Amino acid sequence: MGTYTALLKAPGVVRIVTSQLVARFPFGMMSLAFVMHIEHVHASYAIAGIALAAETIGAAISGPVLSRKIGAWGVKRVILIAATLSGLAMASIALFDSPPLVMIVLAAAVGLTSPPIQAAVRTIYPTLVPRKQLTTLFSLDATAQEMIWVVGPLLATILAAQVSTAFAVLVMAGLQVVGAIMFLGNREVKEIVIPKSTRKMGGVLKNRIVIVNVILGMLLIGSFSGVEVGSVAILDNKALAGAVIAALSLGSLIGGVFLGPRARTKWALSKYLVIILVGYGLVFINPTDPIWMGICFFIAGIGIAPALGVLGAIVATSLKMSDTAEAYGWIATGQLMGFAAGAALAGIAIETVSPESALLIAGVFGVATLLVALMTVEITPALGKTMADTSSITIIKET
Repeated sequence: MGTYTALLKAPGVVRIVTSQLVARFPFGMMSLAFVMHIEHVHASYAIAGIALAAETIGAAISGPVLSRKIGAWGVKRVILIAATLSGLAMASIALFDSPPLVMIVLAAAVGLTSPPIQAAVRTIYPTLVPRKQLTTLFSLDATAQEMIWVVGPLLATILAAQVSTAFAVLVMAGLQVVGAIMFLGNREVKEIVIPKSTRKMGGVLKNRIVIVNVILGMLLIGSFSGVEVGSVAILDNKALAGAVIAALSLGSLIGGVFLGPRARTKWALSKYLVIILVGYGLVFINPTDPIWMGICFFIAGIGIAPALGVLGAIVATSLKMSDTAEAYGWIATGQLMGFAAGAALAGIAIETVSPESALLIAGVFGVATLLVALMTVEITPALGKTMADTSSITIIKET
């Protein structure tokens, strides 16, 4: 824990991690809040599902584009404009009982204007701490991110039940704007200038580290959707399904705290992926028992935050600052595509084989992730040895 104590004493770390967490929090509420509200308005899960898919596609398209604009327009302009437009689109969904097509268009607008908070903050992280603390900072970021996926759906459900579905979406919109303002209010964010990329759009994908990271993120996140969809299908009690899924996040929180700072060699990612696969594999001993499922997913979760932390740190230490924001945008797009593909395949498996087969989809995605990691280990930097010391980068005020 001493590693984290030293990290949290670094100027700006607590403020920036906390504020970006608030700014990204609406994404943890979004799936449930949108589905509950749009289904309530139109009495159709089909329309709600299409709207959610439209938002996901919009976010996948906008991720690399808006992230790249950070270098050209500046962090403040990109995030403030995007957060405002996205918040207005969310508020419109909440306040107006629009026709189905309009709802779908508004949902797509939410995705297309999603502020690139994650890309911005991960580009800024290397300027906050010395090289020996960077892996720990990325692990802390991945660990804190789990709070979004644990608390977000719970908050959306409570607000919808106790007040209204529209209120849940409005809170989401408010958090989007307030969180963005909090993040932009940090001195370190206001004063930094991220250099404009000299590459053409998409040129960063020519870097092997980036394309491998996109593939790894797509496969790893795709495995999570198999776990989530499978748990809901297997367990009739939805509260139990939620608890089982929460066990995955709880394991990730603990893994991030205790294992994240230990990533030092190029084999670290593969080791964390093995932990995930052990959990995925053990579940098949008794795949319908909620207690056993929770134990197995807790084990799998232990490797998740450390693995995601390593992936984030690899990009930060391998690319020029002018390219990292766009790279993180492409990585986010890959993760969205992976989750959508995993969910679709899990759904097909449930309909054509059995509910338990969705867990096999998670396992297949997990095995594929490990295989790619092992095949590319030679180009994976050893984070404890090869990091450039970025803590001395000069912070230049925007004009």
